Amino acid sequence: MKSACVIVIGHVDHGKTTLVRALTGMETDTLEQEKQRGLSINLGFAYCRYPSGTIDLIDAPGHEDFIRAMVAGATGAQAAILVISAVDSVAPQTIEHLRIAMLLAVPVRFIALTKTDLVPSEGLENQISDIRSTLSQLGVSGIPLIPVSPQSETGYLSLHEGLENLLSEDSPLNSPNAAFLPIDRVFTAAGRGTVVTGTLLGADLALSGTVVLHPKNQPLTIRGLQSRGEDQARVKLGARVAVNLRGVASQHVARGDVLCADGQFASSECVDIELMLLGDVSRPLKHMSTVRVLVGTSHAVATVRLMGERQVAAGQRAFGQLRFSKPVTAFAGQRMILRSLSPPETIGGAEVLDPWASSVKSGDAARLAVMRAAVTGDIGKIAKALCEQGQGVALLADVTRLGRQPAVAVSHGVTSEVTFISEGLIAMNQSLAAEQAGILQKLAAFHATYPLKRFAPRTSLNSQSLSPKLTAHVLGVLENDGAIRLDGDQIALEQHDPWKLLTQNQLVRIAEIEARLKVADVMPPDFQKLTEREDDHDLLNLLVMADKVAALFNVALKQRLVFHQSALQQAAQTLRVNFPPPMLFTTGEAREVLKTSRKFIVPLLEYFDAQGITFRQGDVREMTKPS
Repeated sequence: MKSACVIVIGHVDHGKTTLVRALTGMETDTLEQEKQRGLSINLGFAYCRYPSGTIDLIDAPGHEDFIRAMVAGATGAQAAILVISAVDSVAPQTIEHLRIAMLLAVPVRFIALTKTDLVPSEGLENQISDIRSTLSQLGVSGIPLIPVSPQSETGYLSLHEGLENLLSEDSPLNSPNAAFLPIDRVFTAAGRGTVVTGTLLGADLALSGTVVLHPKNQPLTIRGLQSRGEDQARVKLGARVAVNLRGVASQHVARGDVLCADGQFASSECVDIELMLLGDVSRPLKHMSTVRVLVGTSHAVATVRLMGERQVAAGQRAFGQLRFSKPVTAFAGQRMILRSLSPPETIGGAEVLDPWASSVKSGDAARLAVMRAAVTGDIGKIAKALCEQGQGVALLADVTRLGRQPAVAVSHGVTSEVTFISEGLIAMNQSLAAEQAGILQKLAAFHATYPLKRFAPRTSLNSQSLSPKLTAHVLGVLENDGAIRLDGDQIALEQHDPWKLLTQNQLVRIAEIEARLKVADVMPPDFQKLTEREDDHDLLNLLVMADKVAALFNVALKQRLVFHQSALQQAAQTLRVNFPPPMLFTTGEAREVLKTSRKFIVPLLEYFDAQGITFRQGDVREMTKPS
């Protein structure tokens, strides 16, 4: 069976509660104070059952002191009934309630004209004409206006017919992708414990579900579910629901808290918005103004940081961030009401673009581009804007949140435009192609400038504007494709071979360096003497890369030492002959056998340790068995 939630709005004492009572037979004024004063203070709840489903009615307080309650009641409503007294016509709270409904994107589907029995028949048509004219100026026209009175059932029958027809319509409900219940009442039920109520958004709620209470981020379990006074195993999206919670006392839950599907939502002190100022506000909204924000069933004070603007004029739209003093829980696409603190009046509304935004400066062009993309709802544009803000990469979860679509749909929607460079992390194909071309171009330029260097340092490819994760992915692709080779923190084009680029003079010189090292055996000349000419350093490094010589380091003397591989092999053989395993030997004994000095023996033995040729045990070593 289908259900829908309809809020009944209008000025105080225009007959909203009487209308709901006549439609449902239920009394929504439950407080003694409400009954004594004849004035609704809290939200009232009732429902109408029809063959095709159920309409939940929310009776909103009409007094200006209870605007917060009215906004809380409108949360989750799919439509509104605007109640106007035929005696008093359009009044101040009629206008404010109407504006709030429009700002919250809750369409007024019916206008119920009450107290028609108190207006002479000859003057009623004129009154209706005046009301229609006034409403038209407020942007409301073409909506059924239904006179109702205790003396005639005709109006109520028409309202019932209209409400039942709502159930057959596919009315889109502004809602997230997972269960989201803004709490409007909290109480303790005898024998049951804590119970919270609200209008269910997002998705169905089941007894077996695990939920989290925000903004406290407290995991809870569901003990029981009721809808319209009946126990339920599952409550559907859009219905009024009472949730019996296990694991929390009622005093630790408040109206304005949100019960959410586990792991699907979070609270934040910073929210990206697009705001709209009403057309008749007395003054513009300035950057860094303080406002009261009514969102869902909660309210909080926030600072408005306008993006790229210093102020917003009446009737205009702008992008900005709301910075709250305490965390709020919202979802992308949710509507908010903005009110001035003094005097306390509605000045405009806002749509949440990103409920978990990061604080940025008002001049942040990249974030402003993200906000503009979020308004379009275009997944491709949102992904591109987020990648540009994120140095070329973006989380798919962020695209999903701002795109207001299920993750699977978003993933399919961007497949042709992005590449997953790691779990949940995307990059635009265009950016990846550009980075590949850039890396190859930089390497070609480096090799042209330094032809004798076999590798370029990877730091030479670093870009301040791109994420290291994007660069790492591109390097991996290029390496797999055989375009480059990587060696630790060094990189080169695969086709680059310095040996093929050596001139005749360089070939002669490199042979001379190698010959000197061979002759020197385990007493090689100092590094400085080996690299006296301009190209010697690069030539020596080529010998190291070719594994013809080995570069060692004397840590104590801070000296680089270079040994020919033949000298190292012979030294290892000499040690093995003189100290066959398991015979132990000291550094001094090894020095004497090899006829070298301490300057060379220490780095030499440390090299053998690293190569697994020797095994050190404190101050002595043992030759390992040859493999």
